[in-house]
Amino acid sequence: MRLTKRVRQDERGAALITALLCTMVMLALGLALLAVVDTQAGESSNERTRDRAFNLSESVLTSEAFVLGRNWPTPIVGGYPACSAAEFGAAIDDSAAAAAAAERLRPNLNASYTDDAYSAAPWRARVCDDDILGTTVWSDAVLANQSGDANGNGKVWVRAQSTVDGRTRAVVGLVSVREIAAVNPRFGLVAGSFSDDLGPATSAITNAAVLSDLKLGLLTTYPPVAPDPDNPVPASGVTGLRCGLLNQATEVKTCVTGAMAGLSALPAFDTLVTGRTYEQYPSVSSTDEDTIGQLRKQATDASTYVPTTSGDNNPDNAPLCSLPAGAGANTVVFFERVGNGDQYCYIDVGLLKSKAYKALVIGRGRVVIRGSGTITNYESAPESNRFTGVVYALNLQTADHSLATPTKELVRIEKGARVTGAVHADGKNAKVALIAPDFDASALVDALIPCTDIATCALRVTLKALGVPALITRLTSGTCLLDSILGCVVQAPSVASVVGNITSQLTTYGSAIHSDVDVIKALEVYGASGVTPGTFRDLTPR
Repeated sequence: MRLTKRVRQDERGAALITALLCTMVMLALGLALLAVVDTQAGESSNERTRDRAFNLSESVLTSEAFVLGRNWPTPIVGGYPACSAAEFGAAIDDSAAAAAAAERLRPNLNASYTDDAYSAAPWRARVCDDDILGTTVWSDAVLANQSGDANGNGKVWVRAQSTVDGRTRAVVGLVSVREIAAVNPRFGLVAGSFSDDLGPATSAITNAAVLSDLKLGLLTTYPPVAPDPDNPVPASGVTGLRCGLLNQATEVKTCVTGAMAGLSALPAFDTLVTGRTYEQYPSVSSTDEDTIGQLRKQATDASTYVPTTSGDNNPDNAPLCSLPAGAGANTVVFFERVGNGDQYCYIDVGLLKSKAYKALVIGRGRVVIRGSGTITNYESAPESNRFTGVVYALNLQTADHSLATPTKELVRIEKGARVTGAVHADGKNAKVALIAPDFDASALVDALIPCTDIATCALRVTLKALGVPALITRLTSGTCLLDSILGCVVQAPSVASVVGNITSQLTTYGSAIHSDVDVIKALEVYGASGVTPGTFRDLTPR
């Protein structure tokens, strides 16, 4: 009886059952938790893949937005497939040949995505014009628009997509670009140095009184570079010197030669400098090499790019520059090389031969802007002796813009020619020569000596036969030019009358460079470009 009761009270088997039940419950909970964790891990993996695809698509978009600023797809500049017809693209690390538009993006993308997860990941892009109304909201209807910036408003849609590990993401953004002037419109002349000779005949005058009055009158009233009347100094017409600080007299004398250098001892020179007519300038006009590339590309796309034109070492023997048939006021003419790369060719702007281009760019070589040799009024004869545009000598004879022969000018304006716009020459020792036409010595004699009888008419012939220095000396000697028994027949003209006649002739010519802000600003390149804020959109539903 006691044994039966003891057996009935033994409950050790119940503990095993409890343990089994608890184990089963814990196993079920563990399996459920494992399933949740596994699902979350899968979701995390999918999210990482989606993010990778998104990141690559966004990089394609932003990279294309940057590249477009350097290769803007205007109606002239192509290279992009039709938006409605095809995409362009490649795959990460793919070395197969791709379209030009894809090749511009591939180096940056391949360098940025080196993780194995992106290996062979394909990416695609489209560049489509925005509609005429200029909406900033994406619609798939945009895919039917023309390729590139067909409406010319500086805005295009870019659609980019990529696929990473089977996940595809697509994004869009409206890319806009800013057009900027290729060179600073404040400057009419930028060079390492310049010569402002008033013609060989005038330079030969040795009479100090004539020289002083002539230089002071011409170079202050009609300086080598005239400002734009609508944008006076310092808004235009400034001369940028690369050679050194202008407050150092020795630097100035090194940079400026000819008649202007003769003013260095005169108050007029200080007035010109302090009046901000002259400023220090960096060694090159465009610090962004891409600007030069864009100008070269503009010329190439307009068929006005000339790889080589013939040249000569002597500017007087220079051949005509080979101007393309399609060159005009809306094109850039780009000469990559003149002759052997360090020679001259010339542009003829003589009587009834004026030229107008957005720019004349010379890569390696020198150019002469040559007039007819006659003095014509700037305002009344716009069709003669005038070049309109920006003359830009890149001075690429050597990589650092230095010259093998620094005594030779990169740009030479002579024989009555004038430039309306600006002249730039790169390099600290890049020289520009501004040579006014010679005054007419015969006209000077005719104006000052009346032919009233045999004696005075003979005197005219004698004076005209003299060299210019001797002629000026005789005319300003203050003594009788022709004696007679009764006394002086013809008194030497006053210095003022001689100067006045020479000045009247040369002021008809005026300045060699007439700064024109509108002409300079018309030479544009594309600057910063990027996605317009508020237009970015992720097209892939989550």
